[in-house]
Amino acid sequence: MTTKQLKNRGFTLVELLIVIVIIAILTVISLIAYNGIQNQAKTSASQGVMKNVADKAQIYNTQQPDTANGYPDSVDKLSEAGKSGETWYLEASAYKVGGNAEPTDAPTGADASKTIWYKTCKDAKNRNVGVTIWGWDFSKNQAIKRVVGEC
Repeated sequence: MTTKQLKNRGFTLVELLIVIVIIAILTVISLIAYNGIQNQAKTSASQGVMKNVADKAQIYNTQQPDTANGYPDSVDKLSEAGKSGETWYLEASAYKVGGNAEPTDAPTGADASKTIWYKTCKDAKNRNVGVTIWGWDFSKNQAIKRVVGEC
């Protein structure tokens, strides 16, 4: 074999580096896309929990005409023991309470997308006339607000 034939047998160092750089760029792009899809899924789950809690609070208010308070004082009222036959009943494992004011930081952990913040709105007679529920938009990193009743 001549020297010219030996040089043409394999890849040069520059060619290998170019391939490695292209693979690295594609990996970064796919990781960013995956993270965005994951955040969108968590946001959708959070919105689903918020909607479920809002619907159950409205049903509770409608079906409890004898209750002077109207909407439940806390979301835990919707998952009281012995009330599983009620249409407004909400399984305690379906949500996680983050507090009773607008959140400033994203929830963390396995149940992050189930975390909601729940606050009742009162009228002049101190009756619960509405509910404000917050969830979290993981894509925009900000709170999502949902109001039920008069707030």
